[in-house]
Amino acid sequence: MDRKPDHQPEQGNLPPEPIIEADVEEAMERIAALHPTDLARLFKALDRERWPELLGRLGVDRTSRLMEELPDYLREELAEHLGDDRLARIIEEMTSDDAADVLADLPEEMASEVIEALPRADRQEVEVVLGHAEDSAGRLMQVELVAVHERTTVDEAVEAIRRSPDDAGAIHAVYVVDGGHRLVGVVQLVQLLLARGEEPINALMDTGFHAATPDVDRERVAQIFCRYDLLELPVVERSGRLLGRILLDDVVDVLELEADEDIMHMVGVGHEEPELVYSDRKLRIATARLPWLLATMGGLVVSALLYWQFQLSFPHLLALVPFIPVISAMGGNVGTQSSTIVVRGFAIGRVDFRNLGRVIVRELLVGAMMGVACGVVTGIVATVWHHDAMLSVTVAVAMVTAISNAALVGVLVPYLFRWIGIDPAIAAGPLVTTLNDVLSAAIYYGVALLLIQR
Repeated sequence: MDRKPDHQPEQGNLPPEPIIEADVEEAMERIAALHPTDLARLFKALDRERWPELLGRLGVDRTSRLMEELPDYLREELAEHLGDDRLARIIEEMTSDDAADVLADLPEEMASEVIEALPRADRQEVEVVLGHAEDSAGRLMQVELVAVHERTTVDEAVEAIRRSPDDAGAIHAVYVVDGGHRLVGVVQLVQLLLARGEEPINALMDTGFHAATPDVDRERVAQIFCRYDLLELPVVERSGRLLGRILLDDVVDVLELEADEDIMHMVGVGHEEPELVYSDRKLRIATARLPWLLATMGGLVVSALLYWQFQLSFPHLLALVPFIPVISAMGGNVGTQSSTIVVRGFAIGRVDFRNLGRVIVRELLVGAMMGVACGVVTGIVATVWHHDAMLSVTVAVAMVTAISNAALVGVLVPYLFRWIGIDPAIAAGPLVTTLNDVLSAAIYYGVALLLIQR
């Protein structure tokens, strides 16, 4: 019987046609040939029982690329389907930075066994990278690079590139060192291709290069890459001795990870792995999100007490009450805007303690202008609704004051968190919103006491 075209839906209650073994083989071969990124996406969606069948069709190199692309929480699961010997061969195929990244995600005992199974040279390289802090330039770097002595010629430098190992990764530049292996210059690959073979390398090298020490924070490394449009960055000791290099693709991962972490902080998930909130681990997700909600609820209880006090203080003027959530919400929204701008400014290097005064003045003025606009609109609404001039003035003044105050709080809280060494992104979420909700309600109550009670 002729098979129906793939795009036609099955009709009626006819039984499905039997799957031909050749079709399965062809499908598995096509899956195994996928780009590592697409293969990782498939593994995330695939039933874990199908993993061994597909892993059996992947060579060591393909499995190595797959493990690099998998999210952190799936690497351990994949490693459990591989024997220690095969896992060691897979790690051996990686560059030192990727190998360290994968090993850091495995259980400590499993990682130790894999490291011991590596060839001595690979083991030493991985241990060097793993010896640095997780968020540092040292953990991002790979030790595989091409370095030549400053008395080398162009031809000798090109030959050094040819002798570099296959797993060295992309080569964009050659590093020039002195007798103590201290970095003295950098030569871009295109310069070597255009230069004469007998020309000395020190005549081509750029001595105004940018470099980082291994203890520099990875976020700072990303800022250096963005500011100077770099493809790679050498990592050196404080003495200038060359240790390794950081490539652009790793910095892109850092930028994505930092952005994910900031967003997770803003929604009150804390430092949890961003992949967690999109997984099926419902209890872990709820546990991660609940603490900030409880803290927010505490702030809202304070707001509720203020609402009750309103009714006790102004039993003859209940028209004040409907504007409480309006003023509180506007204060919370403006505070979130200001704190988000400051947090993003910290991340991209546009905001720091040197320009604190200028940021405060700018946000206060912007907040005041927005407050006046919102206050006028709210005052007009109050006039049309209740025909009470004093009520309208009270609502308008409270709106201007609450929004201006919210802009100030939105600036100061992230700066305070930065100063005490806590990620300021935490301040851009429920914390600033709840704080401004309470302060805005208190401001409204105070303005009402000052203008109407008198």
